[in-house]
Amino acid sequence: MALAILFFLGAISAEAETIDELQKQIGSKNAEIRRLEEEAAKFRKEIGVSQERQKTLKAELLRIDNLLVGLRRDIAITQQKIERASLEIMALSIEISEKEDSIKTLRSGMAGLIESLRERSVESPLFIFVKYWHLSEFFSQLESIEIVSDRIFGFLTEVKRIKGELEIKKAVAENKKKELSDLKLEISAKKQSQEGVKKDRSNILVVTKEEEKRYQEMLKDREKRSRALEEEIFAIEEKIRITIDPASLPPKKPGVLASPLPDISTKSCWDGGESAKNCVTQYFGNTPFAISGAYNGKGHNGIDFRASFGTPVRAALSGVVEAVGDTDLECKGVSYGKWVLVKHGNNLSTAYAHLSTVNVSPGQGVARSDLIGYSGSTGYATGPHLHFTVFATQGVQVQKVKSKVCGTYMTVPISALNAYLNPLDYL
Repeated sequence: MALAILFFLGAISAEAETIDELQKQIGSKNAEIRRLEEEAAKFRKEIGVSQERQKTLKAELLRIDNLLVGLRRDIAITQQKIERASLEIMALSIEISEKEDSIKTLRSGMAGLIESLRERSVESPLFIFVKYWHLSEFFSQLESIEIVSDRIFGFLTEVKRIKGELEIKKAVAENKKKELSDLKLEISAKKQSQEGVKKDRSNILVVTKEEEKRYQEMLKDREKRSRALEEEIFAIEEKIRITIDPASLPPKKPGVLASPLPDISTKSCWDGGESAKNCVTQYFGNTPFAISGAYNGKGHNGIDFRASFGTPVRAALSGVVEAVGDTDLECKGVSYGKWVLVKHGNNLSTAYAHLSTVNVSPGQGVARSDLIGYSGSTGYATGPHLHFTVFATQGVQVQKVKSKVCGTYMTVPISALNAYLNPLDYL
């Protein structure tokens, strides 16, 4: 018996050492993540990495090189988070196993006590009284029965407590497994973005032959085609007439829609929001850029958030994926690029554009904050960001638009002008 107890205590000690070692490794990963994140923040601050495409070839190549450095740092941070989550799952697995073993041990002990109590309960108090000559023996037997009952109750209480802790640990473990899965998708998206940026850099060098004049011609052609497509879409949307009852829409208040990005700020990146990773680079409506002549005078139809390559983009509300598309397949660099349209149950629909990767399919149901895809700079984008649009559902539909400038059919969300809503009314 003593040998069995020593073996049991030794096993617990070994497991404790394993957990202690895992906790040390987790602490080390936390320190490394903090260090890498501080370095990444310092890098962004020191070189002032510009998200926007530059007006000269030399500056644009430097911007792209800085983006690649930033991506390498982001990938390193995400890798450390993956390793940390794996260690946390291992530690939780050991703790769960320990608690399951404790419950088995308690149940085994409780079974023995119940059997003992059952044997004693067969004899009535009168029989016990007659059986034992001395009153002291009689009361001793009754007391022992009471003690056994108390121990059984104590075992039950302890089992209940450990089972509660076990359920909590299992829930935490499931969340960690989901976190690990999300991190693996994220690092894959960042690596894909990295390859895309490298390809863009290579294409610029091929097209321009490293000549400034050719680079300027490329920029002018790209902007010309984008504006021409905007005019074509505007001509269609201007003709759509629809009456929208304000009462059919949810009340304008914060929190109706969840943030489509992590670490978000609704302040301008140049006016109070610069400390946030994902601040606003352009608001809805008649922004200075719109007033300068962009969007054919109809204003910006959504809100733009700064978002580095491979940032997770999430559904603002539960709903159904109405459509997904990639305008770069039809006419590269002139529209939304990779986009997703989600229809919600409160008469709102939301669109997410310029994505690097799309992780949903048409007809798929999504819950609030479910992963939609990852940010990028596909389509007509001056740099990596998320274009987020909110519509009155009755005013938006997906159409194939024949583009004269591109000579192809473009599949895009088309909306009545009055169906575009200000996202800040609901975020």
